[in-house]
Amino acid sequence: MNGINILKNHYQKLTLINKKTGKVSSSHHWFLALAANAYQQKHTRGISSLLPLSRAKKILKHNILAVKKKRPGQDETSRYLARQEAKLILPQLEILFRYNLKSHQKFLKKNFCLWIKKEINKPCTVVHKFAQDSNMLSIMEGHHSLRWWMDQLKKMQS
Repeated sequence: MNGINILKNHYQKLTLINKKTGKVSSSHHWFLALAANAYQQKHTRGISSLLPLSRAKKILKHNILAVKKKRPGQDETSRYLARQEAKLILPQLEILFRYNLKSHQKFLKKNFCLWIKKEINKPCTVVHKFAQDSNMLSIMEGHHSLRWWMDQLKKMQS
């Protein structure tokens, strides 16, 4: 089998598996797995010679090289969806929050995020209704912390 053709598509990766336990090796690293593949394929010259081939030889005594599926991408996780929803809803919530501030009050990011955290999960609030009408279920179900909301706000400003 040719080293180039070992991976059928970009959803696969080379992984070092411990022979005894059948789990991912504690010494697994993508660079070392690439070196182990080059060693098995007897590609020891040229660019492959720059890989840690002697270490790969030692590693292959207790491990096997396997092709595994990659984990789902970032855009498939609920965390990613919640961050995207927060990015969409935060500007509108800021307008709503600033509108309800008294004239003597300053806009403080911490107070704004605390307000969102408290209001988004209460069924009868304007924030909850707005999030529900906008179909922002990930941020409503997440029960995110004050720190999470502050991080989302910071990411929008940078």
